[in-house]
Amino acid sequence: MTLQPPDTVDLLNAQPMGSYAPAQIVRDAREHGIAARPVCINASRRDCTPEPTAGRYLAVRLGFRMVAGLSNDDGARIVAHRGETPYTGVEELWRRACVPASALERLAEADAYRGLGLDRRGALWAIRGLADAALPLFVAADRGHAPQPELVEPPVALARMADGGEVVEDYRSVGLSLRRHPVASRDCSWTFG
Repeated sequence: MTLQPPDTVDLLNAQPMGSYAPAQIVRDAREHGIAARPVCINASRRDCTPEPTAGRYLAVRLGFRMVAGLSNDDGARIVAHRGETPYTGVEELWRRACVPASALERLAEADAYRGLGLDRRGALWAIRGLADAALPLFVAADRGHAPQPELVEPPVALARMADGGEVVEDYRSVGLSLRRHPVASRDCSWTFG
């Protein structure tokens, strides 16, 4: 199976199909020189989309449809409220898009906040400080002003997730991983066929 970017995008957006899993489609595309880019809070749309590259083929950007447990409505709100202005943080995304914290957690599990400088654990930590119901005291303080953070915490250094854990979480939350498999040999030239 040799795929061009539009074919790859169409196959991913037609899932579930039964004949090929998303991981197989993306693996084949990558083996044929097509770059695959992860789900990103500031670049993804609902569906997977082609993106320009400097290379021979377009790249494939994974869409919000790939994120397990993320509703179409929440994904649509995130895209609509993003418009041409990228999100700069988890709290800003939450306030602008008006999506529940549970939707933000699904995106964190899918590692969609890397573009904001947050790994899975850092994003989940930031989301835990959000509450879907505003506290009355802070609502009163926010009246007539730009929304203020409800709680300012000092930065926390969280332990880095092991490579194997990252791959497992990728498969659990997106159904595929764009990372190098942790047991892959770095100097081995053979492949499975």
